Amino acid sequence: METPRTHDLLAIADLVRDGRATSRGMIGRQLGLRSTTVSDLVGQLVARDVLHESTLRSRSKGRPAAVLSFNAHRLGAVFVTVIDQTLVACAVDLNLRVIGTLSAAPPHLSDNDALIAALRRLVADTAALFPPETELCAIVCSLSGLLDVPRSTWCVSSRWPNMRNLDLGQALAEFACRVWLIRNLDAELAGLRLYERHGAEETALLLHWGHGIGAAFAAGGDVVNRNRGRSCEIGHWRLGNGQNRQCTCGNTDCLETVAALWSIGPKLAQDFPGLPQSEREIAAHLGHADLLDSTVVRKALSEMLRLTANLCRLLFPDRVILTGPFVQNPDIFGRFVEALSDAPILRSLDKVRVSVGDGHLAPEIAGALSEPFAQALADMVSCDGKVRPMP
Repeated sequence: METPRTHDLLAIADLVRDGRATSRGMIGRQLGLRSTTVSDLVGQLVARDVLHESTLRSRSKGRPAAVLSFNAHRLGAVFVTVIDQTLVACAVDLNLRVIGTLSAAPPHLSDNDALIAALRRLVADTAALFPPETELCAIVCSLSGLLDVPRSTWCVSSRWPNMRNLDLGQALAEFACRVWLIRNLDAELAGLRLYERHGAEETALLLHWGHGIGAAFAAGGDVVNRNRGRSCEIGHWRLGNGQNRQCTCGNTDCLETVAALWSIGPKLAQDFPGLPQSEREIAAHLGHADLLDSTVVRKALSEMLRLTANLCRLLFPDRVILTGPFVQNPDIFGRFVEALSDAPILRSLDKVRVSVGDGHLAPEIAGALSEPFAQALADMVSCDGKVRPMP
């Protein structure tokens, strides 16, 4: 439990980090603390290297003014996510700035041992990107598939079907810092809620249409089931269309077999020669293409529109946020807006706000790292001044 002293230390660190205070006097006025208390607390933060203090030269007589700044390099975290068939790792400082990025592409049929080896190398190489004075406080894995967050276990991923129940806490124990696990779409939605300043009671549905298909839902001020890692596996909803198409999850006739990029990509490349297959590269191409001229896109879009409308009838979100390369196309985005506007059961309610995410990693990083960094910083300023390892 956070003590009053720790609360004050964190409040001071936040004021300086956000640029709302650069001196002891400013801190005292905003927090209502006595000058002696502020000096003591600031001294502790400077001693722990959380704050830096510099003295400005002054032409006037008297004591030179001391200027406080936040040391964003005091702690760092390695953030690991999945893009297409690739593990991407970023070295991130306390201000959520990405210092460097590395990646690894384990083969599709990699098993637990192969993925563990790839993750260990990737995390070690990414951690080496930090300056020597930075302490690694967390490894945060923002992953796709089914997770068991309390046990730090990556249960299933259609991208690597031979992987089962990978214990990330044990696999990354050699780094002697806490390992956090969150579903990537949950992290992205949590970050978007921060960036877009969603209301505390505002509900939001995030729908991703790209290499795979998935969703996340936020209600009551938080992302639903984010602490479990299992929610909205809509890409593997069974269509019952009798086509007997094999899905990467092991079942047949899932939604992804007719709409995901991994499935329709080859046919899409026939309609649009030279089209890349990765989400990041394809988005720019699809943004200016006449996608509705493609039969495969029209069929996929029909299924995605029906899915989205049904999700809205089930969840009644205030916002729908669309992400992925397909929705970067204005015609595709327009069809989603029309489908939600024309749904009879939805027309009688407040209009659903539909927007498009830009696909950048920043929201996902913010959503995944906010809690780990807050916990690590609280540990750093507490009595022992040490970051707690993984329990």
